[in-house]
Amino acid sequence: MSNEDLSLRGHENTAVTKDNEELIARDDEDNAPSDEEEGDDVFDSSEDDADLDEDEDEARKIKEGFIVDEGEEDDGDDDELGAASGKKRRKGRRRREREEEEDRLSEDDLDLLMENAGVKRTTESATSGGLKRLKRAGGNEETSEQEEAKVSSVTAESNKLEDFFSDDEEEEEFNDSTARHHEEDEYDDEYGARESNHRQNTSDMTNKAGMLDELDDFIEEDEFSDEDEETRKQRIEERKLLREQRMKQPVHVTGLSSDKIDEMYDIFGDGHDYDWALEIENEELEGNLDTEAVIEGNEDGESGIGPSKKKVSLQDIYDLQDLKKNLLTEEDMKIRHTDIPERFQELRAGLVEYGNLSAEDKELEKNWISDKIAIEKNFPATYDLTEFKDAIGNAIRFISEDNLEVPFIFAYRRNNISSTDRNGFVLTEDDLWEIVDLNIEFNSIIHKRDYVKKFYEELQIQDSVVDEYFSNQSTASTAELNSLQDIYNYLEYKYAKEINDLLTKNTQKSGKKHLKNSNYEKFKASPLYAITKDIGITAEQIGENISSQHQINIPKDHETLKPMEVIDNIITEHSSDLQVFVTNSKLSVDTVQKYTSMEISRNPKIREKVRNDFYKYYLVDVVLTFKGRREIQRGSIYEDIKYAINRTPVHFRKDPDLFLRMLEAESLNLLTVKLHMSSHVQYADHLFQIALDTNNTSELGIEWNNFRKTAFNQALDTIFADISAEIKDDLSKSCKKLVARSVRHKFMSKLDQAPFVPNMENAKIPRILTITCGEGRFGSDAIIATYINRKGEFVRDFKITDNPFDRSNPQKFENTFADIINNCQINAIGINGPNSKTQKFFKKLQDVIRQKKLLDNNDKEIPIIYVEDEVAVRYQSSERAAQEFANKPPLVKYCVALARYMHSPLLEYANLSMEELTSLSIHPNQSLLPRGLFVKAIETAFVDIVNLVGVEINKTTDNNYYANALRYISGFGQRKAIDFLDSLQRLNEPLLARQQLITHNILHKTIFMNAAGFLYISWNEKRQRYEDLEHDQLDSTRIHPEDYHLATKVAADALEYEPDAIAEKEDQGTMSEFIEILREDPDKKMKLESLNLEAYAKELENKTGQRKLNNLNTIVLELLNGFEELRNDFHPLQGDEIFQTLTGETEKTFFKGSIIPVRVEFFRHNDIICITNSQVECVATAQQHSGAQYRRPANELYELGKTYPAKVVFIDYENITAEISLLEQDVKHKYVPFNYSKDPTIWDLKQELEDAEYEKKITMEEARAKRTHRVINHPYYFPFNGHQAEEYLRSKDRGDFVIRQSSRGDDHLAITWKLDKDLFQHIDIQELEKENPLALGRILVVEGQRYYDLDQIIVEYLQNKIRLLNEITSNEKFKTGNKKDVIKFIEDYSKVNPNRSVYYFSLNYEKPGWFYLMFKINSQSKLYTWNVRLTHTGYFLVNYNYPNVIQLCNGFKTLLKSNSSRSNGSGY
Repeated sequence: MSNEDLSLRGHENTAVTKDNEELIARDDEDNAPSDEEEGDDVFDSSEDDADLDEDEDEARKIKEGFIVDEGEEDDGDDDELGAASGKKRRKGRRRREREEEEDRLSEDDLDLLMENAGVKRTTESATSGGLKRLKRAGGNEETSEQEEAKVSSVTAESNKLEDFFSDDEEEEEFNDSTARHHEEDEYDDEYGARESNHRQNTSDMTNKAGMLDELDDFIEEDEFSDEDEETRKQRIEERKLLREQRMKQPVHVTGLSSDKIDEMYDIFGDGHDYDWALEIENEELEGNLDTEAVIEGNEDGESGIGPSKKKVSLQDIYDLQDLKKNLLTEEDMKIRHTDIPERFQELRAGLVEYGNLSAEDKELEKNWISDKIAIEKNFPATYDLTEFKDAIGNAIRFISEDNLEVPFIFAYRRNNISSTDRNGFVLTEDDLWEIVDLNIEFNSIIHKRDYVKKFYEELQIQDSVVDEYFSNQSTASTAELNSLQDIYNYLEYKYAKEINDLLTKNTQKSGKKHLKNSNYEKFKASPLYAITKDIGITAEQIGENISSQHQINIPKDHETLKPMEVIDNIITEHSSDLQVFVTNSKLSVDTVQKYTSMEISRNPKIREKVRNDFYKYYLVDVVLTFKGRREIQRGSIYEDIKYAINRTPVHFRKDPDLFLRMLEAESLNLLTVKLHMSSHVQYADHLFQIALDTNNTSELGIEWNNFRKTAFNQALDTIFADISAEIKDDLSKSCKKLVARSVRHKFMSKLDQAPFVPNMENAKIPRILTITCGEGRFGSDAIIATYINRKGEFVRDFKITDNPFDRSNPQKFENTFADIINNCQINAIGINGPNSKTQKFFKKLQDVIRQKKLLDNNDKEIPIIYVEDEVAVRYQSSERAAQEFANKPPLVKYCVALARYMHSPLLEYANLSMEELTSLSIHPNQSLLPRGLFVKAIETAFVDIVNLVGVEINKTTDNNYYANALRYISGFGQRKAIDFLDSLQRLNEPLLARQQLITHNILHKTIFMNAAGFLYISWNEKRQRYEDLEHDQLDSTRIHPEDYHLATKVAADALEYEPDAIAEKEDQGTMSEFIEILREDPDKKMKLESLNLEAYAKELENKTGQRKLNNLNTIVLELLNGFEELRNDFHPLQGDEIFQTLTGETEKTFFKGSIIPVRVEFFRHNDIICITNSQVECVATAQQHSGAQYRRPANELYELGKTYPAKVVFIDYENITAEISLLEQDVKHKYVPFNYSKDPTIWDLKQELEDAEYEKKITMEEARAKRTHRVINHPYYFPFNGHQAEEYLRSKDRGDFVIRQSSRGDDHLAITWKLDKDLFQHIDIQELEKENPLALGRILVVEGQRYYDLDQIIVEYLQNKIRLLNEITSNEKFKTGNKKDVIKFIEDYSKVNPNRSVYYFSLNYEKPGWFYLMFKINSQSKLYTWNVRLTHTGYFLVNYNYPNVIQLCNGFKTLLKSNSSRSNGSGY
C-alpha cells in the first residue's frame, strides 16, 4: 500500500465520531460469532496471535504513525509539511501547557505519589509539572521542557485509536502481516537533550525490513526447549541488535497537514508514555529474566548482566486496593503458583508449620475427629468404630498430606472412606467438608499446645499436673482447646511470680511485671495464707480425688481449733500486717474461703471432671426478662422458645435454629439462657463427699467440713459459670454448622437442576422464548420477549404493543405472538413477572397456544413454564447486564436471564457476584449465620455441583460466562482459574488431551490430580490435523487419568480378548484401541454389565492394596455414556411457588386465618372485590361483610379506595385469589398457628399460666386506671364488673340480668344474664354516636343488630332469648346436667332400644348461649354431637335459624337424612 493511500485513509478515519466508534463497538459486542465461526478463527487463520505485551507494542507503533520527529527531514513536500507542523505543534504545546496548568499536581503531591510508588524523583522530573505517569525506575534521562509537555498523553484516547485502526484494517483488507517492533529512547550526547523518534511503518509490505520485523517477532514467541544456553543467548543478542538498528531508522508521517498532526499530539501524545515498560522488556532479554521476575522485582538487586537496578513491581505501578480487587497482590500471586488447592491455601493461611504433626498427633487427630463425626452419624452404642476411624484417618491423609479436595476424594477415593460392608457407612461430602474444617482446627490447637509447652519449659519448673497433661496426649479430650486453656490459666495463676521473673529476665526491664494474679500473690505472701495448711488437703489432692472418683487423699481436721479460732490466732499474732482484719473477722473468713475456692477452681483435673459430666448431662432453660415477658407475644419469632425448659443437645441437633434464636433474644435482653445440671445440688454434694468430706461427726469436724464445703461450692459455682460459657460457645458453633449445612443443601437443590428439556425423547437444549408483561398494564406498557438459541446466545428481542385482552380486536395480539413462535421455531416458553397480573397473562398465552395449535419441530405442543426469577431480578440491574446489553431496557435483560436459567441454572448462579448471592433468600434461618459461614455454605455447594457436572476445557477460552464455573473445580479457586485461563490463552490453540495440562505446564501435579477428572475435552475430528498428539477418548469422560489403564483393561475384558492379545497391546502401548472398539460395539452395554467388578476389585486390592470398586463402577458408566447428565430434572415453579414469586407472600405472612389490610376496588352485585398490597385479588361475598347484617347494600357501608382489615378465609393459589371476611367479629380474632410442642417436660406451662394471669391483671389494671367510672340512668344498670355480676345473679332466677360497664372500653356496655345454675352469658353492647365518652350512645349494636335504647334491647333481644331458653329447656328432648351425664343417658337408652335412634339437647357449660345436640342412629353407631346457638330470633343450626323447638327438631331430622348418604355427621 502506498504512502498516499495511507494518508488518505488517515483523513477518513479522523472524521469518524466518538458516537460512531461506540456504535461499532456495540455492534461487535451484540453480534458475537457462533461457535463454528470462532473455531475457524482459531484453527484456519494465517496470522499468529501475539501475546498481550506485543499487542500493546503494536498499538503504540500504529499510534506513533501520527507523530513527526522534529529532527528529521523528508524530500519535496514533506520538508514543508514538517516545518509547518513543527511551528504549529510548538504553539499547540504552549497552549496546552497554559490550559493544563491548573490540572497539574502540586510539587508536594507529586513527590508523595512518586514516593508511594517507590520511585525517587530527580531534580529535573520534579520541575516538570506536566508529567502525570510514572517513568521506569532507575532511569537517568534528562527531559527538556518542550519534550516533557509532549509526553503527556491520554490513555483512554489511545485505546480508542487502537480500536479505530482495528476496524479500519478489516474494512480495507490490510495486509495480514502486521509489523511489530519495540521502542527505546535515544539520547543525544552532544546537546544533552532527548530526541523523540516517532515511527510509522508506511512502506510497502514487501519491504525487506518489514518482513524482518514480522519474522523477528514471530520467532520471539517461540521457545526452543532443545537448544543449549549459549545458542539461546546468541539468538537473543542478534534480535537485540536488529531491534536497535530498526529503532534508529527515521520514520516519517506523510499525507497529513500540520493542523492534523498538532491535533494528534493533543489527543494521543508522542507515544513514549510506556518507554519504561519497554526498557524493562529489554532488561528481561539482557538478564534472561522471565516476566514474573520483572514484575515482582529482583530482591537482591542483581540482574545478572550490567549494573544492578531496582525492578518495578506491580505495587510500584498500581494502587494496592486495585491489586487486591484484581487478585494481583504478592499473596495472590503466591497462591496462584503454589501447587496446593487454593481453598486449602486460604484456610491454612494463618497456620504456622501446618501439617508438621508427629505420629502420635496424627493418631490423636484421627480419634479426635472420629469422635465428633460419629456423633452426627448416630451409631449404636455397640458399634465397632475401628473401621470408621480408619476411614476418617484416610480422609485426613488425603486432605492434609496429599492435598486432595473433597470432590476428588468423594469421586475417586470413595472406597477408602467407606465401609467394606455394602450397607455400611460412607463419609458423605458433608462429612468431608467437616473434616477439612476440623483438620484446620486441630492443627491450630496443636500449635497452641506446643506454644504452652514451650512456655512451661522456659519457666523451668516441675508441676505434676502439667507434666501429666503433656505426657498423656492419646485421648481425644486432651486435644480440646478448653483443656489446653485450663493448663495455661493454671500456670498463669499458680506461677505468676516465676512468669514475672522470666519476663524481667527476657526483657531486661524491671518495671514491667506480670500482674494478672497480683492479688493472689499478695495473699500467698500474707500470714493468712498459713490457714490453707490447716484445711487438711491441697487443691492438687482434691483434683486427684475427683479425677479418680475415690478419696485417695483423706483430708485432716485441725486437732483442737475450729477454723475461726485458727484465723483469729493468725490475726492476733500478725496484727500489724493484718490490721484490716482485726475488727472484721467475717472479712477474714470470706477472704480465706475466696482464695481457697480460687485454687480449687483453677485445678485442671477438677475442671476436666466437672466439664465432662456437665457436657453429658447439661440442660438449657430460658429465663424471661421483664422486657421479654411483655414483648414476646403470639406471632413473635421467639414465641416457640419463650417458655422453653430442659432442652438437651438432642433437641438442638434436631432444630439447631432454636439455640441460635435463644442467643439472639438474649443479646436483645429479652431472656437469659441458663445452663444447668438436672440435679446440681446432689452432684455438688457427691463431689464434696469424694474429695473433702471427713465423715467426722464431732462439732470440730462439722465446723471444718462446713468451712471446706463453702469454699468448694464457691469453686464449683465458678467452674459451672466458666463451663456454661464454654458450652454456649461450642453449642453455638455446632448449631451454626448445622444451619449452614441446611442452607448448603437448600442451595444445592437450586444448583442441582439440568437444563430444561421439553421432550425427553429428543433430549436437546431448546430454543427458548422468554416473555414478561412487566407491571401488567396491558395496552399501556409493552410486552417484552427475547429469543435465545440453543447455544445460549441472545438473538433478538421483541416489543409487543398489542393488548392481549383487547375485546375489540383480540386476534391482533394472538397473530403477533404466533408469528414470533413460528418464525423463531421456539421449543419452549418461559415466563415470570413482578405481580399477579402475570398469571392472567400466562393463562392467555396458554389459550393462544392451544387455539393456534402452536407446535415445535417435533409436532409437540410448545410448553410454557414459570421460571425462577431471583437471578433475573438481580441481573437486570447489574453492571454485568449493562456491559452485555448497554442499550437494552431492563425487561429485556430480565428475559435474557430467564432464558439462560432455563439453559443452565448452575451457570446463572455461578455468574452472580458474592454480594448478589448473599442477597438470595435461600433458607429461612440464613440470617442466623455470620456472613463468612453463609458464604462458605454457598461456595461448597457450588464446588460439589460444578464437579458433578464437569467443565469442558476448550469452551472456557472464548466464553467468559461458561468459564466462571472454573473457580469451583476441585483444586481451583478464583486465582487459579484466572491463571488457568491465561495459560490457555497463551497456548492459543485448543487442547486435544488431558495430558497436555501437564506437558504444556498449565497445571502442576497436585492441581492436575484434583482437577483432571472434572475437566473434559470434547472430541472434534477436524482438530487432529493440528497436532500429532492423538486424542484419548477417555478425556471426554469422568474417568480420571490415573485410572485410564483400568478403563482399558475393563474394555478389553468386556470384549473378551485373550490375555495374550491384551499383553501384546499393552507392550505396544495401544491399549486405547480397546476403548474405540468397545464404543462402536452395539452390545457394549450387555458386555459391560456382565463383568464381575467386585471380584476384579478384590483381586486388585489383594495385589496392589488399592480399593477401586467405586472407580470401576464409574468406568463402566462412563464407557457407556461419558459425562452423562447426573443432575435432577429442571424444576419449573408450581402452585404455591408461583403464588410466592408473583406476590412475595409466604406461608408466614399470608395464610388462612391471617388478618391483612385490603383496599376496596369495586363492587360486583353484592360482593366486594378488594386487593392487597401484594396485588392478591380478594373477594368478600355477601355473607362475609356487614351488608347482610344491616340489610344494606355493600356500597353504602364500604367506600371505594378505602383500606379495611380483613381475615383470610380461603386461598386459591392457582388463580392467585383469596376469599376474605370483613365482619368485625372475624377480624378481631386473629388466628396465629403454632407448630411447636408444649410438652410439660420441655415447656414451662406453669410459668406461662402465671404470666398470662399477671399480664391479664396488669392489662385490666391499666385499663381501669385510664377509665372513669360511668353512671347510666337505668334501673337494671349496676356498677359491677363481670365477676361481681355473676356473684350477684347466682342467687337469682333463670333469666335475671344486669346491665354493667364493659371491660372493652367506654364505648361498650355489657349485659350479664343467668341461663342456669352457675351458667351466665355476657352480651356485648357497642355504642355509636356518643355525645361524649361517658354518655350513652344514640345507637346500640348487639350482634350486628342496631337498637336505639337499652329498653329496646331488653324487650326485642334479651326477653326473646329468655323465652326461647325456657321453651327448649321445657321440651321433652332437653336433658339437664352436664355433657358427661347426658352422654351416659343416651348410651344407656340406646342399649335398651338398639334399633331406635335417639337425640337430646343439653346446655353447653363451656360456651354459654350454646346447646349440645347429641344423637345416635342406633346402638351400633357412634355418638354424634352438633352445636346449636341460641339467638334472639330462634335456634341456629348448620346455617339455618329455626324460630321454635319443633321446627328445630324437624330441621335436624331433615339435615340428618341429607347427610346420611355421606355418613359424616361429625362436621357440625
